[in-house]
Amino acid sequence: MGSLSAANAQFCFDVFKEMSYDHTVENLFFSPLSLLSALAVVLFGARGDSASQMEKVLHLSELTGTGNASNAKCKQDTGIHSHIQALLSEINLSRHSQAHMASGIFAEEAHPFLPKYLDCIEQLYKLKPENLDFKNNLEEARMQINSWIEHETKGEIKGLLSPNSLTSSDQLVIVNAISFRGTWKYAFQKDQTTAMAFRLDESRSKPAQMMRLQGHFKLGSIKEPRVQVPEMPDAEDHLSMVIILPREDISLGQITKEITYEKLKSWIGPANMKDTAVVLHLPQLRLDERREDLTFILAALGMTDVFDYSRADLSGITAGRGLVVSKIIHKAVLEVTEGGSEFTLTNQTSKVENSEIFKVDRPFLFFILHKETKTILFYGRVSTP
Repeated sequence: MGSLSAANAQFCFDVFKEMSYDHTVENLFFSPLSLLSALAVVLFGARGDSASQMEKVLHLSELTGTGNASNAKCKQDTGIHSHIQALLSEINLSRHSQAHMASGIFAEEAHPFLPKYLDCIEQLYKLKPENLDFKNNLEEARMQINSWIEHETKGEIKGLLSPNSLTSSDQLVIVNAISFRGTWKYAFQKDQTTAMAFRLDESRSKPAQMMRLQGHFKLGSIKEPRVQVPEMPDAEDHLSMVIILPREDISLGQITKEITYEKLKSWIGPANMKDTAVVLHLPQLRLDERREDLTFILAALGMTDVFDYSRADLSGITAGRGLVVSKIIHKAVLEVTEGGSEFTLTNQTSKVENSEIFKVDRPFLFFILHKETKTILFYGRVSTP
């Protein structure tokens, strides 16, 4: 079996590239693993070309047991689905890094879910697909979805669907939401935050609230391309935030085009990263991104049949034809700010001597990684804090 982390990363960079076409300068941010896991729930019931296209876009073609074997019992038909669930469970085990994720699959009442599909999705993803009356009770359906997402994210994400998000003609709606508040090994202290200039480009800058921490963590300096890479561990050394900061004369766009999963792994590998005493200056990050255009992005990548009434084959989800994916909505919320638990504060009692000063004072890329597997949980570009 190939690597789920590699498949997730390839999917990540593909989607980000599509997102960037019409959004070249603003902040961009999403969770590839969260989105992939939501789409995998659809893939489990897709058949024929619909399944093949999904496997290709999700880069799961080389992984066995993707759920395109309709007669297998789900206990034997887990394959990649069990790997996804195991990885999600591992990430959710972290007590200090608060990640709350919810994926939901909602079908129009005219397309009842097959009992086998319901059983397997509940077993594999701890998820209960629901039928809703989009045709006659659209507002009630919207409120039900919003209430469910708010409950599943423990109140972190409210009002996911706006009044215009759904239509009475919707057939299969996929919603995916994730929030993250990092609790870091070395905490940013509120009394250390000061206003500093953040350089937007060669000629423009803006004041930004720059946090400060000091501690020992891994820092790399890459010669080609010329980037600096600090890795900030969370309180349990379970997840980490990796920052990709181009040198002053290197454009962020150039790095975005060049970056691959193999390069990322190389950059943060032991050959490049050294334990370093660092005073880190980082802008406060409060990122909140909601996207409703994911059907267009995924179609551009080659996942077309599941959106097409004449071609969609979701016969592993419901009996008969006519069911298509009509909406895929993804929301990601991330907060990297001062403070944290008592756990982190105790790591800051002594001054770090001979520290290297590292200022993230210009546009940068960042990743939130699951450290053990190098799985990308979040990927973002910060052009203006």
